[in-house]
Amino acid sequence: MRISQAKEIVFQSIKNQIKYRLGRDAQRLIPYLIGGAGIGKTTVIIDTANMHEGWTHYILSLAQYDAAELMGVIALIDGVAHRLKPHWLNALEKLAGENEIVILFIDELPQAPVSNMNVSAQMFNEHRCGEFKLPDNVVLVAAGNRTSDRAGTNNMPSHVKDRLLFLEIDADLEDTVGYMNENDVSPLVTGFLRFRPELLHKFDRDANSCPSPRSWERVDSIMKMDLSDVNKQEAVSGQVGRGACAEFFGYKAVHDAVPDIDAVIANPDSAPIAEDPAVCYAVSAALAYKANDKNIGNVIKYLERLPHKEFSVFALKDAYNRTPSIKQTDAFRKFMLNGGAELMLN
Repeated sequence: MRISQAKEIVFQSIKNQIKYRLGRDAQRLIPYLIGGAGIGKTTVIIDTANMHEGWTHYILSLAQYDAAELMGVIALIDGVAHRLKPHWLNALEKLAGENEIVILFIDELPQAPVSNMNVSAQMFNEHRCGEFKLPDNVVLVAAGNRTSDRAGTNNMPSHVKDRLLFLEIDADLEDTVGYMNENDVSPLVTGFLRFRPELLHKFDRDANSCPSPRSWERVDSIMKMDLSDVNKQEAVSGQVGRGACAEFFGYKAVHDAVPDIDAVIANPDSAPIAEDPAVCYAVSAALAYKANDKNIGNVIKYLERLPHKEFSVFALKDAYNRTPSIKQTDAFRKFMLNGGAELMLN
């Protein structure tokens, strides 16, 4: 499923947990996000928390603890063994006291030893960790990688699986580019992914680095660093692999040769139109980056001159993600009424 679908199911599952916080364990739904590395599982949780006032999150990376740390070490007090409250639970309780809802994100679930998974199973069903009860305003979400990814995963006990709502996530171009547009990632990166969508997520478990939504966002950071062109290529290669790096820099050469975008916007009726699809992708991505509620009419004029409708559709989707106010303009409304709405929904 798409990240956007998983995000909606996670949100509704959180509402379910809040509604039945005092109910039976069978009434509560604990979502478990499973998918390849770097596709945005953690982002789902962070975005969900940030979208709601009074919500926050706490990440508990299960594989980075041993069972004693999770449960709390045992100490002798006046000759009697007592389990001390674990430090992560102290931090969680502090957040719970300061916020309306806290999402306890149990990450790296299948990478953890079975003993830790057993501890998490008690949290999923009984809302407690040993003798310590989780705060009532804490909800749970879990995530992990697939066994096939060779990410150090262990087989999950059947009783743990039984307590989770499995959500298998795949990388999705529209969700990824939408997220990148919202976070001001360069049109060089988003345009390339539009041009070569098969390189969005190309996992190779035997490679040191390979393309993923997360690695392409890091490529954007590399390209903004003060490095020579040669060193940028080396750094990008180390992030996405040599094959994807070569294709990216091939596209960059096209991107760097596109017409001046400000001139295109100023003269949409006479600006040159390229036949090369790579150039069209580069121009469309750059127009989406520059579009605003003042120039959107000219942007649409030029886009409608391009040889394929797909360019105007993706450019306006990306422009809207970056600048939602264009939706209120007459030019955008006219585009939508003249068949754009149907195209953008496909």
